[in-house]
Amino acid sequence: MSSTVVIYYKPGCPFALRLRTALTMHRVPFTSIRFRDDEEGAAHVRAVNDGNEISPTVNVNGRWLTNPSWQDVVAARQK
Repeated sequence: MSSTVVIYYKPGCPFALRLRTALTMHRVPFTSIRFRDDEEGAAHVRAVNDGNEISPTVNVNGRWLTNPSWQDVVAARQK
């Protein structure tokens, strides 16, 4: 499976940490990006979240998920 999973997060966010840990434990490859490290990505996050930088927000091949479970991410990879 060659789906791209990108997690946008804020440092210290327990929800992002939980998601990244679960994806790692289930061997789901992903890339993590802090909001401040990618302003263009952060702008996309704000666009899909009514102007808010909600952590985590995940992009799976162009599909945006706000605060998803690891199962939601896996399901999105399979679509």
